[in-house]
Amino acid sequence: MKEEGTYSWVVLGASSATMLIGSSITYATGVFLVAMLKEFEEDLVLTTWVGSTFGCMFALAGPVASVIINMFDCRTCVVMSGVLMMTGFATSFLVTDIRFLFLTFSLVTGLGMSLAGTGAIVVLGYYFREHAAIASSICFTGAGIGIFVHPPLVQFLLETYGFHGAYLIMGGITFHACVAGMLMRPGVAERARKQHILGGETLRNKILLSMCGTSTMIYNVIQNGSFLFFVAGILCFSLGVSAQYQFLPEFFITQGSTLEEASFVVSASGVGSIFSRLLVGFAASDEKIGGATIFPSINGIMAIFTFFLPLFKSSTYPRLAYGIILGVYTGGTWVLMTTLTLDILGLGDFATGVGIGRFLCGAGYLIGPPIAGTMMEQTGDKNSAFMFSGAMFFSATVCGFLSSLKRKGVEPSEDTRRDTRASDTADITDALVTASE
Repeated sequence: MKEEGTYSWVVLGASSATMLIGSSITYATGVFLVAMLKEFEEDLVLTTWVGSTFGCMFALAGPVASVIINMFDCRTCVVMSGVLMMTGFATSFLVTDIRFLFLTFSLVTGLGMSLAGTGAIVVLGYYFREHAAIASSICFTGAGIGIFVHPPLVQFLLETYGFHGAYLIMGGITFHACVAGMLMRPGVAERARKQHILGGETLRNKILLSMCGTSTMIYNVIQNGSFLFFVAGILCFSLGVSAQYQFLPEFFITQGSTLEEASFVVSASGVGSIFSRLLVGFAASDEKIGGATIFPSINGIMAIFTFFLPLFKSSTYPRLAYGIILGVYTGGTWVLMTTLTLDILGLGDFATGVGIGRFLCGAGYLIGPPIAGTMMEQTGDKNSAFMFSGAMFFSATVCGFLSSLKRKGVEPSEDTRRDTRASDTADITDALVTASE
């Protein structure tokens, strides 16, 4: 927004750093999975549940983050995330039974990742209302760099400092999210919205008003048919992509790769993801293309490549090529989750919409790997997990097209869009006047 001046770019940099430090750690889940299997020697399904619970929490706790943002602000949400991630990793250092990792690693650290990602995303909606797609693409580039960095970093820490030492050092790294969070000072729109909703109420009343307001917003959001199809597509996408990142390292290890080579395949997906997030952000901001067209297209292409995964397992270079393809055709979806939510719902329900979308994304990350793992155990075929993944990508394509069709049936005119933006601006102005009085 123009009112914020150059400080908008400071917030954008802080958001990108938060995605790098926090949310992108989930892409190292496959490396953690192999290490947990070796350290605790438990069965595959139990160990997979630890990894999938950790992998899903970055999104599953999205509604919790939305409540914190509505009650306080994005800055508080992100600072809390750094404390939680540090606490979760540091206490995992002491764990000797894999079942305790459900609490320390999966829940506490995962909740911290959720607060980090949601706060970093929502703050951009307040600072870059007119250029949300481009801002989101730059922000999610931080996550793309994280995909490239975290798998080999975690592997290096595991080899150098052991299983428990790696957790302790990761706690120190993630604690730096607090620094990025402190830079996310509430902007004009965020302060105005908070004042408009909560006014000068006491903390107890703020909690009640925030919960009631969030419930009302959720009711409004679930009545939007286009958004329901869109989040159904997000659910299918997360089912597919979570199975990929959970089992891809193990799949290539069974085909002759070393753990180091398998982790570099995931890192290669980070390279593709960086380019994808940037390109999709600029393409989504182009009215002739739009995010509604890109979302089903890239998921459909990824479904095709997934079905042909056996063609890439023969040697190192085809495996790296598949990693890059995985990043190119899945990375952009994370940008579209934000921009399409904002386009469909508007600024008023944006935070609530992001929370719901991330909750369903987290649900996919929770149940996707166990479903794929069960299919692998029942059939005895490693490819079955990726057939499941490909089917989910194809389902996301169908949901994306249905969302576009539903939206076209109720697409507002340009005059209506201008009136909506003017109404948002008026609400902000009125709230600022009230605050000054």
